[in-house]
Amino acid sequence: MNPGIPLFARLVLLAILLITAPRLFAAAEFQCAVGNEVTAGLGDGVTMRTCLWEKEPNRVVRAGPLELVKNGILILKTQTNLEGKLHGDFTSWSDEGVVIISGTYVEGLKEGPWFETDKDGNSNTIYYRDGIPVER
Repeated sequence: MNPGIPLFARLVLLAILLITAPRLFAAAEFQCAVGNEVTAGLGDGVTMRTCLWEKEPNRVVRAGPLELVKNGILILKTQTNLEGKLHGDFTSWSDEGVVIISGTYVEGLKEGPWFETDKDGNSNTIYYRDGIPVER
């Protein structure tokens, strides 16, 4: 018998690593397809990474990935199109790694199912069409 870390503790540590590792790696893999990467400290250990692109003279837009990283952990990930509008997947995590909000933007408007989890762990799904909640 190994007197080191008990098997249960090792399994818990492995589970935590498997849950958080994708977010840690995602926070490290950041590339701008157009424009230049910009990093800004927002306070409370939060850093924003995004891409700024001079679309035309005197018109700079945010284009591509946008991430918020808190103390080295990814807490928000989304995309913007070449017009600077939110476009694509949007995910926000709590400090504990729980998905708080996830959904999709199309040309700056929420589209399809959006999943939300409140502070008590209750989940809710709201469906959107052109940014407007719709009945299902």
